Amino acid sequence: MGALKIVGQNCLDALSEVVSTVTGIRLEEGSRDSNTDFDDITGVMYLAAKKNGMLFVTAKKEDVRVFCSKFIGVPLDEVTSDDMDDTMCEFANMTAGNLKLRLSDSEYIFTLSQPFVIKGKDASIVLKSITKVEAGTLTNGEVSISFKVIY
Repeated sequence: MGALKIVGQNCLDALSEVVSTVTGIRLEEGSRDSNTDFDDITGVMYLAAKKNGMLFVTAKKEDVRVFCSKFIGVPLDEVTSDDMDDTMCEFANMTAGNLKLRLSDSEYIFTLSQPFVIKGKDASIVLKSITKVEAGTLTNGEVSISFKVIY
């Protein structure tokens, strides 16, 4: 397995662990398509290192509402837009932290930025150089969440 594939698998495992731990929702691996589009709400972390990267954790608004409700313990109809933004920031932050621990003995050691949110399905990141991408989706058939790591 190539080095970046190891990052992708570790990120998938980290995200799965985060979602399961904070929401109680168990998800399984879906697609591993590196062309995964952005969904309605995307949590982002910059990974600063010798090989700089970015982590994106993205989901549809309806799914974020479900994750958020379970995460903060409020009924679905009481979840606010700010709550959903905070949830995706926390998912990105916790996933990146978990990933950092998992990769501590690899060439992909990094420091973390503050998490932030990008909203909208039409978000795109345009880079001026050749970029390596690892991406994947976790789902249980009812809700889904995806990640993308770019280097």
